[in-house]
Amino acid sequence: MIRRLSFIAVLTALGAALALPLPTAAANPYQVKVLVNACPDTGGAHNRGYLELKVKAREVGVSGVNYFVIKSRQEWSSGLGWSTRFTFPKEKSMVFPNDASNYFHVTDRRFDYTKSDEISNRLVITVEFWSKSRGKLAWQTVTSC
Repeated sequence: MIRRLSFIAVLTALGAALALPLPTAAANPYQVKVLVNACPDTGGAHNRGYLELKVKAREVGVSGVNYFVIKSRQEWSSGLGWSTRFTFPKEKSMVFPNDASNYFHVTDRRFDYTKSDEISNRLVITVEFWSKSRGKLAWQTVTSC
């Protein structure tokens, strides 16, 4: 009887362990998190509002990534589609080893409205995850409100 109860207890514990979420090793190693996505209609350099988009690029564990390249632009819409109005300088993170440590880079972009720009502008940030030996491994794009 005791042997049967201990066997059931072991099976129950094993089932509970398998039901728990997997460790972070199974998580996506290429992560982009939006820290700020603001579009107020007051304030800014001309007191007409502004756009601000701040993102955090993060590499988790041994993913092959050695650095991030961040490309960002301000886009304008005529009502028919979006076109690039201004391209920010390309940004590159420090180069880091492909080891078990996690690395991140934060980028913040802002555009102050002028005249009646409020309804026809947005910021777009693309984060590229690069390996020194294998080239571009992945990318993610984030768009402001």
